[in-house]
Amino acid sequence: MRFFTTTILALGLCSQASAADAPQLFSEVEVKIADAKLEKQGAGIRTLYITIYDEASKMPMPHGAVKITLEKDATGTVYKGKLDSNNVVVMGQGSLPKTLRIKAKLDKDGTAGPDGQGDLVGTVSGVKMGAKATITIDKSI
Repeated sequence: MRFFTTTILALGLCSQASAADAPQLFSEVEVKIADAKLEKQGAGIRTLYITIYDEASKMPMPHGAVKITLEKDATGTVYKGKLDSNNVVVMGQGSLPKTLRIKAKLDKDGTAGPDGQGDLVGTVSGVKMGAKATITIDKSI
């Protein structure tokens, strides 16, 4: 069993659903690390960002994100859980996407921003709102 804590990602102009609202489910995700080589490269990285994008949008800005602090090194399944309006910070007030691109990043320096040296990333595309998705971290930056 993996142990982790979830932290709301603090990014400028964000909105969060109120507790009275039923949470909007974006996706149920499982984040895995591809192989032993990447596990070794990721040793000591304790920050996982999961970012959702509107696949139909031509803008590179994320629709929302969540920051997860890992309690130990990432091996096998790194994270498994729901991405919904209770834990994903949504940027702006736009309409909900119909199809998502979801990116998982083990972030070496632990701060939000573009991919940097030493980060490990994986992306899945074509995820319908509310559907399950498996993201395999399979690339080293």
